[in-house]
Amino acid sequence: MRTYSWFFLAAFLACSSVSYAQSDNPTGGHFGVKAGVSLTRLNISGISPNIPKQKLDPHLGVMYRYRLHKFVIQPEVLLAAKGGTMQVQRIGATTRETIRNNYYYLSVPLLLGYIPTEGITLQAGPEFSYALNAGKSGGPGAKNDLGLVVGAHYDFLDMLDKFSLHVRYVYGFTNVSPEPLAVYKNRVLQASIVYNLYPKQKK
Repeated sequence: MRTYSWFFLAAFLACSSVSYAQSDNPTGGHFGVKAGVSLTRLNISGISPNIPKQKLDPHLGVMYRYRLHKFVIQPEVLLAAKGGTMQVQRIGATTRETIRNNYYYLSVPLLLGYIPTEGITLQAGPEFSYALNAGKSGGPGAKNDLGLVVGAHYDFLDMLDKFSLHVRYVYGFTNVSPEPLAVYKNRVLQASIVYNLYPKQKK
């Protein structure tokens, strides 16, 4: 029993030393570049013959992360595709046709975060998006899209300490439908790998 007690004490001290090493500079900011994939779809209501389906789309961007003790401010700029796909059965047709939506956005998430434990940040905030192909074939019907972002930021350790993982869900509020009688709203699940550009430590 005493052996187990010493083992748990050693494990606790090791975890504490890791947390202390990560928390020795809890105030400051850095830039990062990120890339990943999005599982996109449209939430459809109103009068529409279309049935929404999901598709994988890429996203790419930059971020700035500023930490103040356990709180984080993180603005980003992303190039992202949204929209998902849709299936529609034309009048007189016997099979359904798949329509691929390509809604290209320049998005600016403004996130606030809280660090419950070292390495993990819980985040939420608004996302403002501008459609680069609004009104064009296969594009959205609205130029602007407002969404709510909820997600988490995880920092890798050891040899991968310059990398982080972002997982988040984006809930769109704006009707982006090109159809007059239907309502389309973006729904996006994102996963990104971030390369953090930490400032050099002063010697």
